[in-house]
Amino acid sequence: MPMSTGFMVIVDISGYTSFIKAHSKSKKSNFIKKIIDKINDGHGEHIISDLLETVINELDGTLTINKLEGDAALFYSLPLNSKEFSIQLINKLLKSINSFNKRINELLFVQSCPCSPCNEMVNLKLKCFVHYGDFLIKKIRTFEEIAGENVIILHRLMKNSILTNEYILFTEQASKVSKIEILENLEKRTEKIDDFGKLNINVFYPSGNEIELNKPNLRFKIQNFFKMQKYFWNRKKEKDLKEKFIKST
Repeated sequence: MPMSTGFMVIVDISGYTSFIKAHSKSKKSNFIKKIIDKINDGHGEHIISDLLETVINELDGTLTINKLEGDAALFYSLPLNSKEFSIQLINKLLKSINSFNKRINELLFVQSCPCSPCNEMVNLKLKCFVHYGDFLIKKIRTFEEIAGENVIILHRLMKNSILTNEYILFTEQASKVSKIEILENLEKRTEKIDDFGKLNINVFYPSGNEIELNKPNLRFKIQNFFKMQKYFWNRKKEKDLKEKFIKST
């Protein structure tokens, strides 16, 4: 099977998984907890799907989406000129972060719901991981999937020592074929990755993406209650995104 060479990109919604773990430890009675969990799971999946859809739409035309992975999405591209393409890619990733935060601000009305995912939504952030190298494009049933050592490296880098939750990470390989100098104040770091040792990376921390963190009062919740109900009426799920964006071959 021939190898392809290009960019691999993961966008990952940060903050949701830790919230779900914290919520599962709550000390509600079994009956009440089941009801709340059902609401939480539905609202949480809907919000994550909405935000992922926003990012995918922003990246559409620049990257090819390959796989949805819960609160993350895997993309790739096979550009003829990596340097020139990287300018477009970097700008699109910056726009994706802006669009992500803008969408959260547009969805603040869901805080009229008492469930935790609706009220913790403002803590969600977007992280982007960019790598460059060889990978396989395998056909699995009617779908294509990228695979190989470089895809594994990209996924392993999602677990790192970076303390903030909003950034664009470039591997050394991606940095060498990209015009990352268009980004100011890049941080050079070294991350130790399981099975691959120490890897050099460059990290960009965007600024100016403000999310309104004001705690909603009773008046706000009453005014937006029916808008919130309407928003959740037709639930978005991961499988809906797969049907919309993951093309069969």
